[in-house]
Amino acid sequence: MRITGTEPVTGGYGVLVDLDRCIGCRACQVACKEWNGRPARETNFSDALAVRLTADDWKVVKFVDVGRPAPIPVQCMHCIDPPCVPACPVAAIEVSDEGAVVIRQGDCLGFGNCAAACPYDVPQRAGDGTYAKCTFCVDRIQAGLEPACVEVCPTDVFRFGALDEVRRAAEEAGAKGKQVYGTGLDEYIGGGTRWIYVASGWRAEALRLALPQTPRKKPGLHLALFLSLKRRLRLISLISIIHRHVRKLTRTAPIYVPRDQR
Repeated sequence: MRITGTEPVTGGYGVLVDLDRCIGCRACQVACKEWNGRPARETNFSDALAVRLTADDWKVVKFVDVGRPAPIPVQCMHCIDPPCVPACPVAAIEVSDEGAVVIRQGDCLGFGNCAAACPYDVPQRAGDGTYAKCTFCVDRIQAGLEPACVEVCPTDVFRFGALDEVRRAAEEAGAKGKQVYGTGLDEYIGGGTRWIYVASGWRAEALRLALPQTPRKKPGLHLALFLSLKRRLRLISLISIIHRHVRKLTRTAPIYVPRDQR
């Protein structure tokens, strides 16, 4: 039973990422910025192979050198059992019914536990001290739309749908010899992610280099103990309950803000 929004969601949605189709145009990166109102930054050719996620860049296309540049779009992986959620001491990160892992920036106090717990180095500190990352476009999903990056892709790299359907499609691709990433992973993240990648040939080698095969971090002792208690016993800490009621009383921002209300 989901009580506070911090429990994992087994169903929900996912995205199949077919790297064999990616041409590195970065349309997804631009669409993400435009939809979420993130400021643009000037780029040049010299940093084309060194793009990374930031508090204002929630979706980026990395280029992995495997004898030739292989484009790999990356964002928050939206883990099945995201370690960033129990790591947050003030319950500022929640999992929506769709499976989106969302940081409520209005509730974030900038402890950084989420960044310490994330094996993909996704949450990034913003200028105001809070942390920010991809929201899986949960506002669009709840309105019956696809994530912005999925909708805009000119070569159909992304396939959005129910998580079970995405997994089946990945299994079919794997049966045809493609490299699959996002299933059968470490239980640290619940065994998998909602963004599942498939690739073949030289792109498969790039995929192996780009994403950790064992996505586990080694947080400090205090955070490891905190994670262990909340994960294994599924405790709902008193501070989380108090914080949730305070949010309701003060009417802080919902898990998403519809685009037409910004």
